[in-house]
Amino acid sequence: MVRKALIIGGGVLLVAALAWSILGRVWNPWPKGLLAASGRIEGDEAVIAPKIAGQVLEIYKDKGQLANTGDLLARLSSDQIAAQLKQAQDLEDYWKQRLDQARVDLEYTRGHVQAAIDAAQAQVEAAGAQSEEARAQYDKARKDYHRYQALLARRVITQQLMDGSKAAYESTAAILTARAKLLKEAQARLVQARLLEKTVTAKEADYQATQAQLQAAQARVKEAAANLADTEIKSPIRGVILTREAEPGLVVSPGTPLFTMVNLDRLYLKVYIPEAEIGRIRLGQEARIYVDAYPNRGFDGRVYRVSQRAEFTPKYVETREERINLVFAVELLAYNPDGYLKPGMPADGVIRLKDGVPWRRPR
Repeated sequence: MVRKALIIGGGVLLVAALAWSILGRVWNPWPKGLLAASGRIEGDEAVIAPKIAGQVLEIYKDKGQLANTGDLLARLSSDQIAAQLKQAQDLEDYWKQRLDQARVDLEYTRGHVQAAIDAAQAQVEAAGAQSEEARAQYDKARKDYHRYQALLARRVITQQLMDGSKAAYESTAAILTARAKLLKEAQARLVQARLLEKTVTAKEADYQATQAQLQAAQARVKEAAANLADTEIKSPIRGVILTREAEPGLVVSPGTPLFTMVNLDRLYLKVYIPEAEIGRIRLGQEARIYVDAYPNRGFDGRVYRVSQRAEFTPKYVETREERINLVFAVELLAYNPDGYLKPGMPADGVIRLKDGVPWRRPR
């Protein structure tokens, strides 16, 4: 009798539960403006590898640990790179001094050559003026001499005046010749002074070459400093370390994987939408993500990727539709500033198809 009563009581409870479920769906149906689907939280993985070769000295993070952007994950040997940086810095200092000397030499040469040109130009101008003055005096004396010759022939003037005119003519001719010679010499000195401009050109070329050497040395300093900074392997993202391949003492080459991380700031829920519903999905639609770990909280998200090809639902994904139905993969980008969501969490995603429809957590 007791057993029969238990069986009857269990049947009554089962019927009551089914009735409650059916009535719950009737009284509180799923909103038409929301579309729900289930999946797992996934994330973009990043492989952390060194840019330079070296020996691993220390490891600061292990598998499963959280690392923020800029956190130190590992350190490589740096003695050789530090020596290269010191050598590059010494070479930079040397070329800085050489450049300062080249600058002083160039400025001095420019000033000296310009002064020489200016002085020679002034001498040419002065000699030219004197030559013009001598030319004017010579022309006047020549005209007087020829006029006095005519006057003497007519016996209008005395021989003494004629002799004075002749002496003035010959004197001005000699002065004109001397002044012309001085002008020619001054012009020659100006030509020589202007040839000194080639010295300035040579000094400029030397300055530019020294400047190029300094720039090359500075580039080597930057390269060595960057290599030294690269001996510290830092996290480029905020994420969780999935794998750790590095061990202290390991000699690594550039590109050798040391850690694999998942980006906590780029988590998404991949769900599969039936073919009949995919036409209602658009990029950028609001979404809400629910996980069992936080039953009283939903995480904001949005549709940011929709597959262009249909496929059969993967076996590891639980859906309400039969697995033989064709579905489209849709990824819901999750806003996870506090890091509550973790890769691998099962989750329900709800996509808002119609503005203003209140959010509701799938049962």
